[in-house]
Amino acid sequence: MSDSEPARPPYTALASAVRGGYYDIPRRMSTQDLADESGISDPAVTERFRRGIASLVAHTLLPADAADSASRSPD
Repeated sequence: MSDSEPARPPYTALASAVRGGYYDIPRRMSTQDLADESGISDPAVTERFRRGIASLVAHTLLPADAADSASRSPD
């Protein structure tokens, strides 16, 4: 796995959440539903969410912010 590729368990948890409707409004499933489907605890699901979201932000949003900051001239 490369640095730009998300870690497997967080990626799987996030992908399942999106497919299952966790991020829909209103939600169509809970973290407990995801835990039951995955055979892990509810806290493990939320930990995977946190790690997965942090990885997505670090690999998608932060590089752009760093490039924007570098292109601005100092005052």
